[in-house]
Amino acid sequence: MKTPAKIGVALIIVLVMLTLVPPFTHAFASQEVRVTVIISFGNQEERSAIVTLPSDNTTAIKATELACEALSLYLNYSWSSYGAFVEQIGWEKNDYYDTGYYWHFLVWDNDSYEWKTSYVGASSLELRDGDIIAWMYTVDDKSWAPYNTPASIPGHYVSWAYPRGNLNNSGVSYGEVLGNTPIWKFQGSSPWGFSSTPVVGNGMIYIADSSQLYALNFNGSLIWNNSKGAAGSWGIASPSLFGGYVLIGTSDDYLRAFYAVNGTMAWEFYLGEDVSSAPVVDIVDGIPIVFVATFKFNSPGHIYAIYLTNGTKYWVRELQGSNYFGMLSISEGRIYVPIAGIEDSSYTWNPPYGIQCIDEQGNYIWNYSTDSSIRSSIVTYGDRIYFVSVGGNLTVLDKNGNLLWKLKIGASTSSPTVVGNMIYIGDNEGNVYAIQNLGSSANILWEQKVNGPVQSSVLYASGKIVVITNTQNATVYLFTQDGQLVWSYEPKPSNYILSSPVIGDSYLLIASNNGYLYALSSPEELPVIGDIAVENVYIGETLRISLTSPEYYQAILYYRNTTGDTYHAVWMDYSNGEYIGYIPPQEEGNVYYYITLVNSNGVERSTDIMEISVVTPIPELTPLLMILVVGMVCIIIIRSRACG
Repeated sequence: MKTPAKIGVALIIVLVMLTLVPPFTHAFASQEVRVTVIISFGNQEERSAIVTLPSDNTTAIKATELACEALSLYLNYSWSSYGAFVEQIGWEKNDYYDTGYYWHFLVWDNDSYEWKTSYVGASSLELRDGDIIAWMYTVDDKSWAPYNTPASIPGHYVSWAYPRGNLNNSGVSYGEVLGNTPIWKFQGSSPWGFSSTPVVGNGMIYIADSSQLYALNFNGSLIWNNSKGAAGSWGIASPSLFGGYVLIGTSDDYLRAFYAVNGTMAWEFYLGEDVSSAPVVDIVDGIPIVFVATFKFNSPGHIYAIYLTNGTKYWVRELQGSNYFGMLSISEGRIYVPIAGIEDSSYTWNPPYGIQCIDEQGNYIWNYSTDSSIRSSIVTYGDRIYFVSVGGNLTVLDKNGNLLWKLKIGASTSSPTVVGNMIYIGDNEGNVYAIQNLGSSANILWEQKVNGPVQSSVLYASGKIVVITNTQNATVYLFTQDGQLVWSYEPKPSNYILSSPVIGDSYLLIASNNGYLYALSSPEELPVIGDIAVENVYIGETLRISLTSPEYYQAILYYRNTTGDTYHAVWMDYSNGEYIGYIPPQEEGNVYYYITLVNSNGVERSTDIMEISVVTPIPELTPLLMILVVGMVCIIIIRSRACG
């Protein structure tokens, strides 16, 4: 039989052996090299692909080839002693001398949490699993850095910088509509709810009501809000994104720019007139310029050109009438402005109505008159201009303002959506049309009836058509390209919907006058998020975050501290069903974090934003101190028993 003294000695030996065992480390299994490629065009349209590289060629140029193949984009590059040089992607070709636009090769830098110009050519840069690269068609500033960088960031690859998707207002998304289950909803603070359309970029969703401009996480959590960004007493203006700014015009007669990452106002410009449509940005003579059109009772509105970087005036011109709801469209240095007419004190719209074409230096080029008000956005697609008047005339012009064809539908304030030779549009009588453009005429391929007027814009998304009605029980409809109903969904509580549908990441975003922004998707198709554990929440310690999940995803841990303005991204390692990420040592205070998982098809899911309190650690028990403490305890026990 063992004596108490022997038991005490054995315990001490065990403790000593434990202190000599090296710490447990994960042996991470090697994974295939899977990288994300972002293609960002000059009209602010972005497309992305996640590609798997062959083991014998993991270069960025190979990733670009595979991405362009997956996205059906033309790619042309040449070789020299410096390596591969990209000349053209899709329809955008390098144009150094006339416009200054060319394809910039960028890489994502986690340390600074930003896109940076690669100092290694795409044919020389070897990629690792999880890397993200981008091609950006833009202009350099005076320091030779690109003026704008992609709106996509790690884990968030489906952006939507303008309410209609791009400078051309085409209304075409390359994201997927996965389902009609509400995954989350966010409630605004305005009693009138949401009438503006959300935009998506920088891993955030931006939307305004009459009380606030909001930036949300993709789990519906609020990141920041600013009452200076309120869209006005009726909350109808939508925001836009460009070059790290959120831009919005308000009914208190201002155009305002906010820093997208934290919501701080960068500048404001007093217009003296109301704004109901979203501003747009283009680079003019090497400088980014904001263009915004205004509305004014009993008189014409104006179009303003404002310097993006400092909020000062470039030029201003009077329009024939006011602009109301319809967004400007920009193509090849020309601005196309929808004219609603002049509204009198009895809320009656009077002529002139039509389209005004103005160049980016403020020179009038041509006017096209219509028989009724235009209160929807203009689409420029190729060398064609598409629009609809309130009277129901769907019209197509050439770029010189000559009529190509006109088709009568119902009265409409819904903007057309154009993809290839197809046009999708709704009217105020509850009809949805698919119209084939035949060049000099048009043909209605199919027509569907819905439960109320379609006054927001139709969305085309990867072969599906999203339509929303603006009635007391507003309903979201999903149709196939050939007009078959896939599903319908009525947000509750029932209310009107004037906002247009948008796809951000894996969610169909629907903003309602009931005060909620809904994120619809399919729970079965989203990545699975399991238990989350946090360790080492002490000052000076590296915080360990772990998450369980049954599949291998791209897993990204985002964090910021109390004083930090931005979230930083950390890749998480995967082993045996657990993801592990580390947050660098923090000062005392709160640290906020969330995790995003992305599968091989780009489908994303994010956790809620969580909070950690970093505190002063309890004095450590060093191994030697632990041995001494346990030894003393054992000795006390032995002596007490011996005395007994």
